[in-house]
Amino acid sequence: MINFIFSLEFFKRLFTSIILLFCVGGAYLHSIELFSMMFVAIFVIITLFELPKLVDLHPIFFVATALIYPGLSIGSLMYLNYKYHTLNLLIPLYPILVAWTADTFGYIFGKAFGSHKMCPTVSPGKSWEGLFGSIFAVFILNIFIVPRIEISWLLSLNMLSLFLFSVLFTLCAFAGGFLLSFLKRRKGLKDAGNALPGHGGFLDRFDSVFACALLFLLLLIVL
Repeated sequence: MINFIFSLEFFKRLFTSIILLFCVGGAYLHSIELFSMMFVAIFVIITLFELPKLVDLHPIFFVATALIYPGLSIGSLMYLNYKYHTLNLLIPLYPILVAWTADTFGYIFGKAFGSHKMCPTVSPGKSWEGLFGSIFAVFILNIFIVPRIEISWLLSLNMLSLFLFSVLFTLCAFAGGFLLSFLKRRKGLKDAGNALPGHGGFLDRFDSVFACALLFLLLLIVL
């Protein structure tokens, strides 16, 4: 773990994360339109340069696939942005915050303690220790931000329910990562792209966000 912290890969990943956070946060705070335009651009990049490496389909089926994944997820993020941006700033950001918290602490705990792999043939980097670290981090995040989201059914959650809610979203984030890992392993790829040094492509960075966005919107609609 110490060697990794001082490695070039770590600094590339850290620098890219800071830039990405600045871009996403800046676009979100600037305006609803700019935040949505950013995700339209991400959708175009994924569809034109990353998804074609992962799936071999007839053009009609490829378009249908792109509209479902990542199109439906990006559409969910844009819907949350337009519907809730002026009501509560945290609601549109919630899938991003929870997914990146799960990713970051899963990565840290996995590097530090990960000796029990979850599914090495599909995603060799994911471990049970990383999953437990993610659950813990998401739970702490939710303790601080859920009371500020101001949605009635969220505010009514007791501590046990909030923990189970955190487990659900962490598993969803991991599922998004596993789906992309499965697609990459089928093609013998390490990353879906190279636009983000230290992370890979936009799909590599947003795979868990896309899964959490769908789950969060579904819960808002149903509950």
